[in-house]
Amino acid sequence: MVRSRIDEMLDAARGGDVTLVCAGAGYGKTLAVAAWAQSVHRLDRTAWLAAGEGVGVAAFWHDVIVALRMLPVVADEARIAEFMPGPAFGDSDVAGLVDALSSLPETVTLVIDDFHRLTSVDLLKSIHRVIECGVLTVHLVLISRVEPRIPMRRLQVMGRLREIDAAVLAFTPGEAEDLCARIGFGLDPESRERLMNRTQGWPAGIRLALLSATVEYGGDVHAALTGFGGGGKLVASYLLEEVLARVASSDREFLLATSVTPVVCADLAQALTGRADSRAILEQLVARNVLTVRLTGRAGWFRYHPLLREFLRDRLTIERPQEISTLHRRTAQWYLDSGELIPGIRHLVAAGDWLAVAKVVGKSALPLILTIHGGELAAALAPALDVVERDPRPEVLLAASVVAHHSRDFVTMRQNALDAETALLASGVEPPRWAQVIVALARMVAARVFTPVELYESANEVLTVATGASRNELPAVGAYAVIGRTNVAISLVLRGEFDRARVHLEDVRVEADRAGVALTSAAAHAYLALLDVIAGDLPEAGRRSDMLARLGVRRGWTQQPQLLAANAASALVHLETDELDAASECIDSGFDLVLHGSDLPATVVLQIAAVGVALARRELHTARAAASRLRALSASCTGLPLLDHWVAVSLARVELLCDDVDSAEKILTGLPASTSSSSSEFSAELVTIARAEVLLAQHEPRAAFDLLGTPARYAAHRTLVVEAALLSAIAADRLRLDSIALERMGQAIDAAAPIGALRPFVAHSEEITVLLARYRHLNAEPSELDRALLVRLTAADGAATIRPATPSDPLTERELAVLRYLPTMYKSAEIAADLFVSVNTVKTHQQSIYRKLGVSTRRAAVDRAREWRLL
Repeated sequence: MVRSRIDEMLDAARGGDVTLVCAGAGYGKTLAVAAWAQSVHRLDRTAWLAAGEGVGVAAFWHDVIVALRMLPVVADEARIAEFMPGPAFGDSDVAGLVDALSSLPETVTLVIDDFHRLTSVDLLKSIHRVIECGVLTVHLVLISRVEPRIPMRRLQVMGRLREIDAAVLAFTPGEAEDLCARIGFGLDPESRERLMNRTQGWPAGIRLALLSATVEYGGDVHAALTGFGGGGKLVASYLLEEVLARVASSDREFLLATSVTPVVCADLAQALTGRADSRAILEQLVARNVLTVRLTGRAGWFRYHPLLREFLRDRLTIERPQEISTLHRRTAQWYLDSGELIPGIRHLVAAGDWLAVAKVVGKSALPLILTIHGGELAAALAPALDVVERDPRPEVLLAASVVAHHSRDFVTMRQNALDAETALLASGVEPPRWAQVIVALARMVAARVFTPVELYESANEVLTVATGASRNELPAVGAYAVIGRTNVAISLVLRGEFDRARVHLEDVRVEADRAGVALTSAAAHAYLALLDVIAGDLPEAGRRSDMLARLGVRRGWTQQPQLLAANAASALVHLETDELDAASECIDSGFDLVLHGSDLPATVVLQIAAVGVALARRELHTARAAASRLRALSASCTGLPLLDHWVAVSLARVELLCDDVDSAEKILTGLPASTSSSSSEFSAELVTIARAEVLLAQHEPRAAFDLLGTPARYAAHRTLVVEAALLSAIAADRLRLDSIALERMGQAIDAAAPIGALRPFVAHSEEITVLLARYRHLNAEPSELDRALLVRLTAADGAATIRPATPSDPLTERELAVLRYLPTMYKSAEIAADLFVSVNTVKTHQQSIYRKLGVSTRRAAVDRAREWRLL
């Protein structure tokens, strides 16, 4: 029925406003908003989303985007169509989401029903951030039984919050009389007064009273209301008891059986009850107004009123407790047959059938943990954490292992999986494929987190288990194969088998694109970008990593750990091209991703880039601090040629910056250097170049020149060609081999120009100044590319000076107070609260501190302050 006063309140809202419809069960919240939304001029502009329990941040916003895309006014909007939240959707993605929503051509209404079912703290924070942004193209309607657990009062002060509460939703005497007339009841004044007194306008109470009067009292509302008093659940329990006591026995059985599921359709109802007339019964319940409604946006689906379902479940528990597990199993099977794995798992868990749960997870559902549905899967399996304490059967341990993975508790994940494997092997029978694949994946993830040297073997184990199974044994065999191949390719990169790694990564990328698994394709691109850096193809590495960065912003993937390697590659590109501020930004963004992922090797490479930036800036204390972090991170990565050598070279260069040549030499001792003219091993060539730097620091130019050989031997890695040629030029210059020195300088510039490699020149700018001038004098007509490079080298040479030991502009007392907070985890708002100042004041002081210290990031400010003994 139309409720004009509520419609007017909803119509009064503008874009950017929030309307909170909040009242207990039975107040007709959903029906009131649905009736308003169904009008002709609102229908095409109202998106409806029913909130589900256990939904995570990414899945929620994905569902919001899908709901909005169904609106005609949104369907063709490119920003919304392209936005696709990833599993690790986080704070930095909210800006992209707000931009996408703000691009809508006109204002729409987004209704979120059952908002009280959203309990994730991270999700509620995310929703609050979007609300705070005040998207002017979206009017948000929240339907909830309780006050949302997000700050709403500030919106009220700003005039952006409109509230429709129980007092507003309660029927007035006139509305109650109108409802009775529509149903066919005529109320005399006394009956109307009794109805309002007993129910206090509570819509569910009025509906139940009329239903009770129809069933038992021949339409006499006065008589129906005589036998009880009170309100709320007491009224509901009494009236439901009265109604169900007189419902046909077969219909009562139908209601009890179908109460195990939150929503029901005719096919599911038939699976639960065996009744072929299930559709007719459901339609009849709606027609008779027996607290049953059709679901908005899901044709053929129905939902019982929460009061009715709660009552039915109580009766089922009392009358037929032995049937509950069977009904949940039937519901689970129906969902699984329909391809809806997570609802199926929920009902298997409710039935206590953990063996069936583990089978479904291992055979089909486990790949979902890497998607936006990972939070829902983990929530469905969460009861395993309690069960495993008292009943550590293998199937329960495997389910608990999956939950631990989602929580990033990788120690527990590995232990649970290995305990399950031990128990299965103890039976003397080979574990089933579905169990083997869960254990193999847990072992592979643990290798990536704790012992990357074991990644190649563990990833191949996943491939072996997956490819040795049929689709009947493992329906998700394709997904497992892609996961295994991706990690094999990554392990090949770490082992220094770059050609094989590139082939594998290209295959994975193509396969993932074909299968529509965009994040896996992005992960392959990320490691391909890293291979491009290693090969010295800086333009291609930059293009690839920039493409991934733009993709991350457009799709809401800025927090995806799959892009960590791309951040590392981008940082290294900016480092080599002497764009140090940009490199620092990539490093900081990358370390934000470390919190969400399990890619330890990429984290180590990112820290190598951080050391490189400190070296390029000649920041002694920052370099030492970065080297210390690198040692700690790389401690678990020993045994991998690429990382072993790259880490050692970075640490040795820090010692050279500190003028500790002996320590630098000691670090490189024992590492194989490149001696063959046909060698193409990046790590060995890197060590050769580092040893040449040590020899030059030891004033042994002849030994350095001989060790380096000709630049052509490094041709497979173009940035190393630049470094080798430049160091060879320096050595030749010291040996007074002027012609060779100029030749090598030319080779260095020719190699650097196409890829923009400036770092080696800047790093050695003090030694090559005269040599550069001589080269410039003898090459009066350099190419356009060489000319541009020489201009940049000259500018870089002029800028490369050792920084003063104290700030030229001293920090104020208030800036020093803020500085002391920077090494902590305090955010700007928390610092402001501690100092009793505004957030903007804190941010202003931070920017002033950065300027005076000559840095651009918080981490660099802390390192510089410690170097200058300000901390």
